[in-house]
Amino acid sequence: MQRLWAPWRLRYVTKEQPEGCIFCDKPQAGDDRANHIVHRGESAYVMLNAYPYNNGHILVSPFAHVAALEELPAETAHEMMDLVQLCIRALKTSFNAQGFNLGFNL
Repeated sequence: MQRLWAPWRLRYVTKEQPEGCIFCDKPQAGDDRANHIVHRGESAYVMLNAYPYNNGHILVSPFAHVAALEELPAETAHEMMDLVQLCIRALKTSFNAQGFNLGFNL
C-alpha cells in the first residue's frame, strides 16, 4: 500500500483547532479571499481547501447548516450540483483532470 503524504498539511493537523463550524463561520467572516471562498451562489458557495491533499480540492457547501443531505431543500441541492458541474468543467480545463472523487460533508 502506498502512503498518501502531504507535508504541507502538518501545520493544519498540529495546530489548535478553532471553535465553531468552518462551513458556517467562513462565509460569515466577510473576507472571502482570506477564507478561500471563490464563488457565492444563492444558497451555496465554493471554497478551496487551505490544506489540500492534492491540487484541485474544492468544497461545495450550502449556507444552511443541516445534518443530512436529504434535509437540504431541493433548490439548494440543485444549486450545489450545478456548482459541482461548473467546478468539474474548470478542473478539466485547468488541470486536464480525468477523474474526480465526490464526497458529501454536512
